[in-house]
Amino acid sequence: MMEFYKKRDFGSLIGDSLNFFKIYGKNYFKNYLALNGAVVILFVIVVVIGYGDIIKQMMGGNVNGDAYLFERYFSQNSTMLMITSLGVLVLLVLLSVISYSFPVLYLKRLSETGNQHITASEMISDIKSNLMNFLKFFLGATFILLPIFVVGFLISSFLMVILIGFLLMIFLLPIMVNIVNFTLFNLYHTDDGLFRSISKGFNIQFSKGFWKYIGSTLVMYLIIQVVTSALIIIPFILLYIKIFTTAGTSADVAMNSAVTFVFAVVYIFAIFCSLILSNLIYINAGLMYYDSRYDLQREVTFSEIDSIGQYEE
Repeated sequence: MMEFYKKRDFGSLIGDSLNFFKIYGKNYFKNYLALNGAVVILFVIVVVIGYGDIIKQMMGGNVNGDAYLFERYFSQNSTMLMITSLGVLVLLVLLSVISYSFPVLYLKRLSETGNQHITASEMISDIKSNLMNFLKFFLGATFILLPIFVVGFLISSFLMVILIGFLLMIFLLPIMVNIVNFTLFNLYHTDDGLFRSISKGFNIQFSKGFWKYIGSTLVMYLIIQVVTSALIIIPFILLYIKIFTTAGTSADVAMNSAVTFVFAVVYIFAIFCSLILSNLIYINAGLMYYDSRYDLQREVTFSEIDSIGQYEE
């Protein structure tokens, strides 16, 4: 059983983030894939059915020089495309709610109950009960945090004529990610409102743990990029070797089709891997949040004592 509310240095944040998946990974991803997997499969089905003809035309190009092929298709299938686009939008929103909420609420339930056998139904119940908090988070991230970060990126871009601009740009990404994650964790773990949670997010990031929080997030991103790049580059290397060895043969047409297919498969695979690996960032953010919130530890302890007393009765 991992202790969540405790002081962690830089090394402990990295080590415990990876160790979390060794201890709880099986149950965590079983529930994560059960919830997200159904949405992803439905998303693929809607895209294939609704946009299948467009994808085929894009792969094949405008046959016989027909420059108006796509315009004619859009005008003839406008209703179906609108319905498909609406369905895709709804599924993307649902995917975002689950992807952002699941890690936070899983950690919350795990840290408060110690139950290592969390069920999908429990997670669905937690996500439903926090839909209003997610809406607050979405509005705050879009209309408050995003403009602040845009200004920060613009300032960093202007300062790129000197070295400090590049340094600011490197640090701005983990700072932005951490503040967003800390805001969401605080909304889900406390009764604080949106503005107080945003303030808490800034306070945590710019606390004494400033450098270890930035460094920890950068390391997680580095791990994600290395793993994702390896999974993407290796199939392409093998594919290009195959292309060069068959160049100039009668198999060129078939090879071009294979290249298109492999690109599509690898692209989908890359999105799926990024979705899975992004959990490293969220779990790491949770441990950073717990590192900074000793006041919540007392509340959790009292809650556990009360629940024991109720159970004994």
